[in-house]
Amino acid sequence: MKKNYLQDIYNFPFMGMFYLRKIVMNVKKIFGENLRYYRKQKNLTQEEFAELVGIGVIHAGNLERGEKFISAELLEEICKKLEVSPSNLFYSTEFDKIKNNDLDKIGNSDLDKIDKIISNHLSSIKKEIRQIK
Repeated sequence: MKKNYLQDIYNFPFMGMFYLRKIVMNVKKIFGENLRYYRKQKNLTQEEFAELVGIGVIHAGNLERGEKFISAELLEEICKKLEVSPSNLFYSTEFDKIKNNDLDKIGNSDLDKIDKIISNHLSSIKKEIRQIK
């Protein structure tokens, strides 16, 4: 049985949990919006971006609209070409809506735990994809 990696994030105890659950549920949309933002920051058209990362234009459009998701390998390629970290592509402005007093309760050790959960999840996705091939 596959482990539900998102459960680790859902169970993470801090005041902004409602927002984190909402963000995880909309991850494709958030990723797409951020992908479009960083592509435009590099002054790339969808066509130029698609060629740069080795995908079709239709696939690039689907990613930006949040209709499709990407493999771990494509995520790495996009991050290299756009010179952006994966976390920036998954960051949501929903975090900005968390009240400041809630953010004060999140310490550096909490952020380190979240980073570790996300890194472990990405590594597991890569392993599963490699096993399929």
